[in-house]
Amino acid sequence: MSERPADQSFEAFLATLHKSRLFDAVELDRLAARARATSSTAFADALVGARELTHYQADKLLRGRWQGLVLGPYSVLAPLGRGGMGTVVYLARDRRMTEALGDTVLLALKLLPDRKAAADPKVLARVQREMELGKRVNHANAVRTFAAGHIDDVHYLALEFIPGRTLRQTVMEKGPLAPGDAARVFADIAAGLQHVHERGLVHRDVKPANVMIRPDGRAVILDFGLAIAPGEPLPADPAIAGGRGYVVGTMDYLAPEQARNAAVVGPAADLYGLGCMLFYALSGAVPYPAEGIKQKVKRHRDDPIPTVADAPPDLARLVRNLMAKSPDKRPRSAAQVRGCLLLWATAARAPGAVNALAAADAPGLDADLWDAAPGDDLPTTSAEPESNPFARLDEDDSSALELEPVEPATGSRTGWLLAGLLVGGMALVVLVAMLRRL
Repeated sequence: MSERPADQSFEAFLATLHKSRLFDAVELDRLAARARATSSTAFADALVGARELTHYQADKLLRGRWQGLVLGPYSVLAPLGRGGMGTVVYLARDRRMTEALGDTVLLALKLLPDRKAAADPKVLARVQREMELGKRVNHANAVRTFAAGHIDDVHYLALEFIPGRTLRQTVMEKGPLAPGDAARVFADIAAGLQHVHERGLVHRDVKPANVMIRPDGRAVILDFGLAIAPGEPLPADPAIAGGRGYVVGTMDYLAPEQARNAAVVGPAADLYGLGCMLFYALSGAVPYPAEGIKQKVKRHRDDPIPTVADAPPDLARLVRNLMAKSPDKRPRSAAQVRGCLLLWATAARAPGAVNALAAADAPGLDADLWDAAPGDDLPTTSAEPESNPFARLDEDDSSALELEPVEPATGSRTGWLLAGLLVGGMALVVLVAMLRRL
């Protein structure tokens, strides 16, 4: 984070506060009189101390930056992380909910500025698909979409805020889960997926970074940026939602049939991803490690199903059944999987006190994100965000891969030839590749 700015005049700071719309004129006058401050920094510090401003808001206002701190009914509190396709996710409050329920209700606000949408219409189309499909979901174990639309030169998605750590972060930091804890987490994920499937959707990106584990140990599945509704028309452009010639998903958790044609997969593809993810949670490693996308897809298609070491035999058998190469050999439904997992699941623990706002309202590893105001262009970074539910809606191996025929070598079949064009996906990093056939 850059150094704190030099103290601006008290009058200039009050004018910036007025422009921000964080306070109405009467309330701002009341706060100024109560604080008895004579400098902008002293007043900002008093407002932060009284919890009227966050550190992030104060930092922006002291720099004369007020744009984007209020978007329609939403007050932007602090950055949570970067999403895919140039989006940024913020911790926010819906001021309408605050009036009714108090200021403890938080949400995650995902923003796509108009200029980024105009630069690539496919990006906006993918965001709009996520908006529409996400509204169909309403379950305790699947992230909920509260609202979506366009305000003040940004497209937005207002999502349920879920405190905790992703499954990916948890395993990376603490190692594999104990079988009972894994069974509890995955029973919740299976419940969320069953609801998603009953609503006519296939998630298509079931992976550890898209599972949030709450402080009490319960789990929620995130990110419908790659979801489809089988049987419903897809966009004419397969670069938006996939189709023949495109592979959509995350390679380490990708069902063989999803690599062939991601536009026609059913719920069984999500169950395959669930099995790969359960393997990861129990072992700390992906089931088919490989250097490139071509090699990963080939191993998922052709290699024997690996066995999870040190897991109860019945739990290891469930993983193998979920990872069956053929969709019709996998369990019939996520509900059936949940029933099996509940046999081993440990009980959820009592949640401790969590101050999600305090955790978010401080500079992290991404200094550019903290220094920017909502709606700013941000330089690209490969740094991995450290916390929050939507800090990393995409990963480097999440892909919508364009496939085109290439000349075969004599006497052999041609595999994958990667290209370098990023095409993006909601909450995903999109790579481009060419293929003659799998």
